[in-house]
Amino acid sequence: MYEKDSCINLRVRFPLRRCIIQSLLKSDLALKLVACDINPRTLGLHLAHRGYIVPPVHQEEQYLKQLSNIIEKENINAIFVASSKEISFFSNHKAQIEENTGARVFVNPPGVLEICCDKWHTVNFLKEQGFYFPRTLRYPEDWEQIDAFIEAVHFPIIVKPRRGAGSQDLYTVNSLNELNSLITGKKDIVLQQYLPGDLGEFTTGICTGAKGNVLSGITLKRYLQDGMTIAADFDDFTEITNYCKEVARVLKPYGPCNFQSRLLEGKPYIFEINPRFSSSTGMRSLLGVNEAEILLRSEILGQKILEPPILKCSVIRQYTDYLVSTEQIMKLKKENFCINHSEEN
Repeated sequence: MYEKDSCINLRVRFPLRRCIIQSLLKSDLALKLVACDINPRTLGLHLAHRGYIVPPVHQEEQYLKQLSNIIEKENINAIFVASSKEISFFSNHKAQIEENTGARVFVNPPGVLEICCDKWHTVNFLKEQGFYFPRTLRYPEDWEQIDAFIEAVHFPIIVKPRRGAGSQDLYTVNSLNELNSLITGKKDIVLQQYLPGDLGEFTTGICTGAKGNVLSGITLKRYLQDGMTIAADFDDFTEITNYCKEVARVLKPYGPCNFQSRLLEGKPYIFEINPRFSSSTGMRSLLGVNEAEILLRSEILGQKILEPPILKCSVIRQYTDYLVSTEQIMKLKKENFCINHSEEN
């Protein structure tokens, strides 16, 4: 499947995840990248070798039909999902796509998504499996337990939605009056024990194969702005990485999975698991852990993955502006397809 023209053809759904394409472009493998999006001004369409405009994912029948046509036309071997809005679609249709097209879909199964995409389910998974977890209540379901909860964990308390990522609608409250004012009339909220950040916050990327075997792991101490990692340090965080590997072996994700943690009494407490490629994928690639390439080598080429040397460095994120041909954007709008100059290089 991957031997034709000595290339592996990839499809990357690309809203804000140029880090996946850029990681693959840095690979030593001979790759042809095919990106799809609904918007012709999405950068990934112009960084990849070929770009396609597709229907929005909620139009499932049309989306799946066009996706299948692209896979067949481009002889695609592997599919990376970079949009959180599409993870459920690909998870639910993974078996169908792989059986009908032969393309491998790097996405987590529905059971893993159910655990990771709901913070209440995440906490209960950690608790049931004997891992460290922040004490957590649901609101409004567990409101009668609030007095005992506050007495046990004390203020401040974290308030956030059960579903969602980043810092959107995340609050740190310091009093009962502030808490009442914030959550009155709301639902699907969790109240969570505050984990001190004086020792930093850590993001651990664990990449796993189809049989649940851990292919790579790296922990970065991250620095946040508006919920996004703007800088990160790599150092000897082996204990945190090994701990997250143990969690992953029980969780059994497939492909990329990111564990967010802080230290409490010297132990890593995971407070969020993101079952997807993250914004720090590019940072890890720069340091020597190219998760997208690792998946190709292991799951498509059948290669044994050796532990890569990791640079003991810091990474600083800075947004970059790109020049794109207006003519090419118009071509995408008109024809829903473009071939980029990068394919000729």
